[in-house]
Amino acid sequence: MRDDAAMPSETDFLAGGGAMGLCVRAHDWATTPLGPIESWPQSLRTAVGMVLASRFPACIVWGPGLVSIHNDAFRPILGAKPDALGRPFNEIWSEVWEEVGPIAERAFAGEATFVENLPLTVERNGYPEEAAFTFCYSPVRDEAGRVAGFLDTVIETTGTVLTKRRQAFLLHLEERLRGLADARETTLAAAEALARHLGAARAGYGEIDATGETVVVERDWTDGTVASLAGGARLMDAFGPAVTAELHAGRILVVEDCLADPRAAGGAYSATWASIGTRSLVVVPLLRAGRLRAILYLHEPKPRRWGAAEVDLAKDIAQRTWAAVERARAETALRESEERFRLMADAVPLIVWITDTEGRNEFYNEQWFNYTGAPRGPITAAETVASYIHPDDAGPTMQRFEEARRTGEMFLVEHRIRSKAGEWRWFLVRGEPQRDARTGRVLRWFGASVDIHDRKNAEEANARLAAIIASTSDAVIAFAAEDGRIVAWNKGAEELFGYIEAEALGRPVGLLVPPDLPEDEPTGVFRRAMEGARVHEHETMRVAKSGERIPVAVTASRMLAPDGRAIGVAGIFRDLRQRKVAEARQALLSREVDHRAKNVLAVVQAALRLTRAPDLPSYVRAITGRVAALARAQMLLADERWVGADLRTLLTNEMEPFLSDDGMSEPRATLAGPTVALPAGAAQPLAMAVHELATNATKHGALSVPGGHVAVAWSLDGGRTGTLRLHWAEVGGPPVIGSPTRRGFGTRVLDTVVRGQLGGEILLVWNTSGLVCNIELPLARMAGGSAGDLVADQAGFRHWNR
Repeated sequence: MRDDAAMPSETDFLAGGGAMGLCVRAHDWATTPLGPIESWPQSLRTAVGMVLASRFPACIVWGPGLVSIHNDAFRPILGAKPDALGRPFNEIWSEVWEEVGPIAERAFAGEATFVENLPLTVERNGYPEEAAFTFCYSPVRDEAGRVAGFLDTVIETTGTVLTKRRQAFLLHLEERLRGLADARETTLAAAEALARHLGAARAGYGEIDATGETVVVERDWTDGTVASLAGGARLMDAFGPAVTAELHAGRILVVEDCLADPRAAGGAYSATWASIGTRSLVVVPLLRAGRLRAILYLHEPKPRRWGAAEVDLAKDIAQRTWAAVERARAETALRESEERFRLMADAVPLIVWITDTEGRNEFYNEQWFNYTGAPRGPITAAETVASYIHPDDAGPTMQRFEEARRTGEMFLVEHRIRSKAGEWRWFLVRGEPQRDARTGRVLRWFGASVDIHDRKNAEEANARLAAIIASTSDAVIAFAAEDGRIVAWNKGAEELFGYIEAEALGRPVGLLVPPDLPEDEPTGVFRRAMEGARVHEHETMRVAKSGERIPVAVTASRMLAPDGRAIGVAGIFRDLRQRKVAEARQALLSREVDHRAKNVLAVVQAALRLTRAPDLPSYVRAITGRVAALARAQMLLADERWVGADLRTLLTNEMEPFLSDDGMSEPRATLAGPTVALPAGAAQPLAMAVHELATNATKHGALSVPGGHVAVAWSLDGGRTGTLRLHWAEVGGPPVIGSPTRRGFGTRVLDTVVRGQLGGEILLVWNTSGLVCNIELPLARMAGGSAGDLVADQAGFRHWNR
């Protein structure tokens, strides 16, 4: 494995972030208050990584600028809003900031807030719309413990809220209509309730005559801003052929503006709508046997955008009301078919019962007596519960029944009924009240008890198993016993091996087995599991759809049917790639640390042997300086994870005392040049060379007197693998009179390091104004790897050897 494959990237935390992960990677963050992504603090990286990996709608809001970073699941919340990535949160939600802004302020103050079903009017699809959200703003702290942002986890509950409102409205309407027997009272009550609920100016029902040409309105409801249409008859043609055709075809007519909609616009037709004060409308046709029988209409005197939920509710109410109008005839037909009902009740495979309003039985079908063995005769609800219902279910059953009696609503409960053999089985019991057609009073209860015992047990078992399988990140695969075909494939398998469920189901057992590891070998996982062995954490190799060989740990065992038959093999495949990479990386780092330690010790040993000094203190200072140079380079490499070192940082470490401005004079040394990344093998040798130059300048050259100055400049020709040219120039030091007569240890170090170790060239020019050193280094050669062992003998340094 290559060294660079083990090194983390600045954007690794975006991995697995889906489409938004790619967007975050591509975004120009330098234009935002967050700055370039490479400069982000770890706290922000962690928070963003967590959000992008989540499948729950979430958004990170960071810094005083409220910069937003959201995940894929958050996108539907935004609707058609402009791209929110990197924009201020208060700008994205400006229309609701008055409501959510204080909550955001509390989050920045360190307070987590949970808000449930908050109603907001948002603009995300080009128009204001009512919506509801349940969300939590949680503070996120930076490395110093300060609140730097907050995490917004949110789920839209608009549908839930509207559904609850609708259900409450329908229950209220049903209760109101239940007491009405007259068709006209029923239609008026429904129209009024619907109009008030939707805020419409006028609502009513119109009946179509037998010819289908005239609509008659007997009664309607208005809010007072428009006139009633009651008592009038109008030709359908007056509203235009397009409108008439829609209604006769059974299609709901929705017009937001009669003056703009081509179906309603036009001279004569516009005049008809104007005559009844209507600019916007919803008309629901009611057809029976393909013929238009009636309409439910909602009118507004000004343009209006009708929501799909509003139209759907109007349709539902129209149909419910029409059903209520016809209920009387249905009840009569039901009474006439009582005998047929008895025959049918005895034929169905469930318990059918009828009780009076107090719960005393009026009818049980034969299934009741056959199952319970109960004697025939009158029995109350309380007696039935005490004798045949499980004690744990008796209380809830009676509570539900009494509640149904009190409210007149449906009776629904699950309980266990004892059989004549003493077995308890689960039943779903549902009872509906029969009401007097005129008064609405509950006359009796009709109900059925359905045996759900086997289904309930199976559903509970399946739900537990499905929850376990769905929640695991491991691949779970099941194979059929007959031929080894794949019969189950969870999300973890999709993510690990790349095949979606539809692609994998029905494929052979060897789908994932590498060609060089056939599954039919005696050690094959499938074969061993089918033979009854439990395969636990068996490490092997599998091949993904992409062709990648993936190391996995397999745990597999037989699946048995209730009768003991082996029906297949269930296997859990755990991805070992990260573990294998970590193991290889650890081994590589161990070898590299060992290698570096040997190199440093060899250099120190050579320096100890070859350094010359007139006395022991001078010797100690020389050795200490050279070893310190090596240590600084070593620390620099360690900081960079041994991938290389920055040239400017290396030079700064060696020249630091002379680069600082003490406030009284200019710096004694200057550095100038582009960013250059030195290969790991060049850092220590070059640090030694610079140290020797700096030491010479301090002892004998420009830095040995107050007015001296050293300028270090460098350039890079040919890119990262081109030639590095380093120019060292001293001025203002003691006058230099020609080249030294003796070649000292420092000069030998420079020559050996530059030419021998780094394969470069060095030129020392002893000008009268000071030493000038020009060094050329081929970076391509130096990038070949880390430095080898430094060997020294009595003649001086030799080269670094691999």
